Amino acid sequence: MLRGTLEQLKAQEYKRASLSVQKANYAVKMYKKLGFVIVDEKEEEYLMVCELQGGIEV
Repeated sequence: MLRGTLEQLKAQEYKRASLSVQKANYAVKMYKKLGFVIVDEKEEEYLMVCELQGGIEV
C-alpha cells in the first residue's frame, strides 16, 4: 500500500516524502527497504525521508 502511494507521489512529480516513526516500531525496517533514510532523531522517534526523484526506484 505504501509503495503505491510513493509511486503516485512520484508520478505527480513530488520530490520527496517524509514520515515520523517511533524507534521501537518494527516498520522502521520496512521503510528502509522502501528507500527511506533517517534524517533526524528525537528521543523516541525517527524522521525519515524518501527521495522520489533522481534515481531511487520505488
